[in-house]
Amino acid sequence: MLNLYHTDYNNFTPEELCVYLEERYYTQVLSDLEVIHKYLIDYSYEDETDTAEIIIAIFRKLQIELKQLFTKDSILIFPHFKNKSDVTVNTDPFYQIHQRINDLLQQIRRKLNNYVQQPNWPTTLKICALELYSLEQLVQHVLYLKQNFLWPKINTVATSE
Repeated sequence: MLNLYHTDYNNFTPEELCVYLEERYYTQVLSDLEVIHKYLIDYSYEDETDTAEIIIAIFRKLQIELKQLFTKDSILIFPHFKNKSDVTVNTDPFYQIHQRINDLLQQIRRKLNNYVQQPNWPTTLKICALELYSLEQLVQHVLYLKQNFLWPKINTVATSE
């Protein structure tokens, strides 16, 4: 994903940013999770060590965390801003979820040699590593947008009223 332009997220309202995150990023991440899961299952059939099973276990935890985060955002946070509610929102639990997601991404990164492909890796593992790296970048961007643009807008709206 090559951006040929710079998007100034400061110009987004909280409502617009919520819609943008859901429509542009959440659907892509969820789709990528399904594709990567299939590649990991294929790799597990080729792998004679426990590496595939460990990566799959971490990946499943990551899937659960991301799906729960997106569900909470879609059910709790985003409707709150779309309806312009004046009730304040505590974002601390979301920071904890973000940290767990980052920890899981780091565990996968370590298991896959920092995404540096090795000549002896089967093609399926090489594809998995490439896809997992892309997923990590996408998830990191989502967390960056939320923590640096959405949450400050939430806190500004809550304190100005």
